[in-house]
Order: sequence, then structure tokens, then C-alpha cells
Amino acid sequence: MELNAIRQVAVPWAGARGLTTGLMLTALYQDVWNGNLVLSMGIPTDIDSPPQVLYQLVFEHLYGYRVLEGADVLELMDDDEEDIDSQIQLITPSRFLTWFHQETHGTHLDEDIQHYRISSWDFCVDVLTAQPPEINLQQE
Repeated sequence: MELNAIRQVAVPWAGARGLTTGLMLTALYQDVWNGNLVLSMGIPTDIDSPPQVLYQLVFEHLYGYRVLEGADVLELMDDDEEDIDSQIQLITPSRFLTWFHQETHGTHLDEDIQHYRISSWDFCVDVLTAQPPEINLQQE
């Protein structure tokens, strides 16, 4: 008997086409007042310096998010998701979104909420939002 009745499918998000992959999450900032979530993604330069941020993902119209460290990410992924090369994916159907609707007693069922997964080698961030993220490339 399978414990997870919903079989999730991860598809690369088209908006991330051409972005560098293999990056690490360098910072996560939630602006509670404005309802934004900003994820900074970067690449290590050397062991004594902070990673160089290449871009930021800005999520607006945020409903919820969760952050898991790398060791816990494998439990979220189905067997066929491990080979996806995109770091930003859309998850559908989503167990996280189903949980959200149960917790909010269906208050947001009429809204078009998407589940985005940002995977890096160190963290996995799942975001529930009604708008695609804005990508801000950082100047070098």
C-alpha cells in the first residue's frame, strides 16, 4: 500500500529556461508586510567567501512556503523526479497544495494557486503562489 495517494509530477518551469543550474540557495527573505518571498541563488567562488548571487526569484501573492534541507528532499521526490535538470519546477498535482486547502478549509479553492519547487544541492523550497516568480538577474 502506497502512503502517498497523490502521485506528484514535476515539470520544468518554462520561465527558468536558460538559467544556470546547479546553484545553491544563498538567502531567503520574506517581506511579511508586502507578502513577498525572495530567494537568492548563487554559486560558490571559494571556501572563504560567500557565494556569488547570480539571480533572485521574487514570489508575490504568496500563500505559503516550506524549506527543507537537502537530506530531507529525497523523501519529497518521486522516483522519476530525480532526473529533472531544471532547478525550478511546477508540481502537479501537489500534496502540499492539497494540505494547504485542507488547513484553510477550502477558503482558496477558487484561486489559481501553483506549487513551485526550487531545488538546489543544499535546500528545497516549495512555494504556493498565484503568480509566477519574477527573475532578477544580478550584476556581476
